[in-house]
Amino acid sequence: MNPTNTKIATAVALALGGGITAAQAAPATPAQCAAAFNYLYVAGSSAAQPAFASALANDLFDSNGETTISATVGNGNFKAYCGFAKAGNGAGVPTGSVVTLYYRAEGGSVTGALPIASGQPIKQLDLTPSACQVAGPVVNGTSASVGTTDGWTGCVSNHAVEMGVTDVDPPQFTKSSGNYPTAYSTTVFGSANLATFSFAGQSRLFDQVFGLYVNTQSINGASSPGAVLNLSREAGAAIFSGDYTDWSEIASANGGAVSNVAAPITVVSREAGSGTRTGASLYFLGSNCNKAALTYVDNFPALDGYATGDVLTYASTIPGAITYASIDNAKTNLTIAQLSGVTPSNLAAATGQYDWWFEAYTQRAATIASPGGLALYNWLKGGELANLATAPQKSDVLVIPNLGTNGPGTGNPPIQIVPLLQNGAIYLNPYSRGSSNCNIPTPANSVPI
Repeated sequence: MNPTNTKIATAVALALGGGITAAQAAPATPAQCAAAFNYLYVAGSSAAQPAFASALANDLFDSNGETTISATVGNGNFKAYCGFAKAGNGAGVPTGSVVTLYYRAEGGSVTGALPIASGQPIKQLDLTPSACQVAGPVVNGTSASVGTTDGWTGCVSNHAVEMGVTDVDPPQFTKSSGNYPTAYSTTVFGSANLATFSFAGQSRLFDQVFGLYVNTQSINGASSPGAVLNLSREAGAAIFSGDYTDWSEIASANGGAVSNVAAPITVVSREAGSGTRTGASLYFLGSNCNKAALTYVDNFPALDGYATGDVLTYASTIPGAITYASIDNAKTNLTIAQLSGVTPSNLAAATGQYDWWFEAYTQRAATIASPGGLALYNWLKGGELANLATAPQKSDVLVIPNLGTNGPGTGNPPIQIVPLLQNGAIYLNPYSRGSSNCNIPTPANSVPI
């Protein structure tokens, strides 16, 4: 090949994001992201999504940083994370080549489990059309109108979910538990049962800490949100089972009623099948975990959200509203309630003071067809996310003990994996739930892993 042709070939490789090794001067463009050398399609937990973004930015992409492409107009829950692979990335990706991870959080854990169990492809962000190669490609539709039918249009196309992420172990989503995604179209998403939700390849990733978010406006006659709230686990059960519908009926963990005036409770729920909602059902109501389980009552189905951001947005505008989410989320107009006097944090969870945390799971499709996708999956599942050595730097994340290369969580205070983060520290949890999130947290050394 003559020098002129070599220059042309190099330019084409740069444009297409091929296996180049030259240092890049700028972040990857949407066009390069669309023609990535390696890619993987992920769907599921919106609570876990930021951890994936941090892992890629910190340990896969080079110093030019991560290019985040988020769908606009109808829905921002379809994203792509893209960048140039850095040297020694550990994922088997050639240095300097473009890598794209598509992450659909729309539908939450439903889309991380059901399409893999049923083998059905679902809508994923598609950057192939030139009109979609922008920072904010258009995806038409809303969760309320097409979320359960997958009727999204615009910069989307059907694709198999190659890596699914769920906030809890998938068997918790069975029909007998009350947490099955009954509203989702079986024609589009297929169906599943206990056998098909018991994936042979499922494995635990990390712990996530959750909390109650409350809009305290109207409580005790307050004209603006922001008051400190101290609730008991029993109070949460009374709210989510629909037994009490006004804050003046709810006992504060400090004693007396939460509100000295009438203040209606509006529960802003995730949709049935959401891993975050399932976790709240497990923790407060005992769903699928004991014979005396209470039933989750959704009195405001029109407010159901299909991602974490949806419910937080709704709750922030409704005085007296309550919802639930992982504790790394912003709290605009919302207060994270204490539970029996304990403020939720990953340190409180790792020291055994706060036990509303669950082990997130991943499951893989029978076939991962995307170029380099299997290596990316194995890197994320087997090393990066499980070991958490330098990866997801989020304040809701704990390292699962005795998993991957992690040793047992010992010491008081617990071992810090990353000394200081923008939102706190990551800890090696001394406790484990073993093989099921129904299990009571137990010192890891006494739990079969």
